[in-house]
Amino acid sequence: MFFSIRKQKYLCPASAACPKTITKLAEIKDVKANDQISQAVKYQAISKLDQNISQKDIAADFGISGMTVMRFAQELSTYLRPNHHFLPQNIAFDDFKAGNFSSSGMSIIVMDIATRRTLDIVRSRHNTYLRSYFLQYDRQARWAVQTVTVDLYSPYRSLIHEIFPQALIIADRFHVVTQAYRALNLVRTQTMKQAGQGSHNARALKHYWKLLTKDSTKLDFKTYRKSRNFRNMQLCEQDIVERLLNMSSALRQAYVYYQTLLQAVQQRDPRLLESLTRSAAGMPEPIKKTNRTLRKHLQEIKNSFQTTFSNGPVEGTNNKIKAIKKTAYGFRNFENFRLRLLIELKNSYVSLNFHSHIKKAAHSIQEQAA
Repeated sequence: MFFSIRKQKYLCPASAACPKTITKLAEIKDVKANDQISQAVKYQAISKLDQNISQKDIAADFGISGMTVMRFAQELSTYLRPNHHFLPQNIAFDDFKAGNFSSSGMSIIVMDIATRRTLDIVRSRHNTYLRSYFLQYDRQARWAVQTVTVDLYSPYRSLIHEIFPQALIIADRFHVVTQAYRALNLVRTQTMKQAGQGSHNARALKHYWKLLTKDSTKLDFKTYRKSRNFRNMQLCEQDIVERLLNMSSALRQAYVYYQTLLQAVQQRDPRLLESLTRSAAGMPEPIKKTNRTLRKHLQEIKNSFQTTFSNGPVEGTNNKIKAIKKTAYGFRNFENFRLRLLIELKNSYVSLNFHSHIKKAAHSIQEQAA
């Protein structure tokens, strides 16, 4: 819908009190000077940004361009810049694939892990960039941080010690278990190659790989089914796993290591963890590599046993970001990308403040129209 507006022009002639001749156009409350789009349309358009809809579709609904939608959002987001005088006591951050916005292709999600609210999206995970980003916060805010939950990416450690000197580093338990999980799968594939392509052992290890990664305490030992890979014998899950482990001593060692680590993490048993990391002699090389990583971060893993914090909420947010990127078919501008994420992520402080501002503005427009 288009409106043609004719405005009254006022002329104030020169006088002794005001020596200049002044001309002025009458104002319209819903349309700013030199604008062609009403404030109501702007607020309606950007209010759709919290839904998983592409900018192109939003723009088509309101007869404007996709870039215009984000330009309106940027105009309203100036007051939503991070408060550099405050940081939560417990934070977590993790990287995610963001595209070509940084040389590594990875950006960072920063989250208040206690309330599970997203604080910000940082362009790059490089230490130099992260350092300059966090140094924007004043010293009192950074020293107030008590815990930082991260994965086992080593370069983060020096940064955390420098920027958050009072913080305790907590290793994410999911990433700890993933180290042994990947090592076990690597040993399994090595065993398959040794057995030869198309051999009975290779087929069985490929077909039943999920049973090897399953918690041994949850393996079914009551239900028996025909197993085609074992001549249609009636076997339960525990029987199948035992037959798989009999194929290779290296595979059995890797399996025991993985299951012991799983038990130590689930029971939060620091003694069992220490005992495990001291006994890697004679293990397959992938397990030795994993063990070296765990020993390097041993104290951080023990710290994780003392809290309920993990990067689970961050990983969940990462999945939401993947869905947003898929719908949008990518972004070319990082600031637009960051703003769209923070608006659409319901767990972000920006989303809460943004929609609160829109509601107030829309209500003000309705009152003016009335």
